[in-house]
Amino acid sequence: MRTRIGGRTRRLAAAALLLVGALQACGDTEPDPVEQASLTPLPSASSTPTPIDILRLGDNGAEATLQTGGTATVFLPASYTWEEPVIDGDAVTISEDISDEGSSSRSWTVTAQRPGTTNVTLTGSPACRSETPSCAEPDVSWTAKFTVQ
Repeated sequence: MRTRIGGRTRRLAAAALLLVGALQACGDTEPDPVEQASLTPLPSASSTPTPIDILRLGDNGAEATLQTGGTATVFLPASYTWEEPVIDGDAVTISEDISDEGSSSRSWTVTAQRPGTTNVTLTGSPACRSETPSCAEPDVSWTAKFTVQ
């Protein structure tokens, strides 16, 4: 037995498909860089550094390999006031905070200058310390080791 689908049913099905497509297109296509999981699994401290181009708070202690001239971006939460980066070595340079005002994250670009190894450390104080009453949350320290080839 053959079932016949009428024109009205076809139009409703087509309208439903268009609605689903439109709703998907309205979704947030740019995830929050601080909340998004790392795209590349991080190696353990004893393994060989691997290429990484985005680092986040959860990547504290990461080892990343860059080619000379290559870059990596560090995203850390704006809920902290970050001090100037401390750089131990001359294989990389790090930009000033390049974040947009009001963004949920702070970001810096690490640029590979010459072969070698450099440790980069950022220390942040919770922004709630400047509020009244002040919070008692501790500072956060974030470090990554960059190897330039």
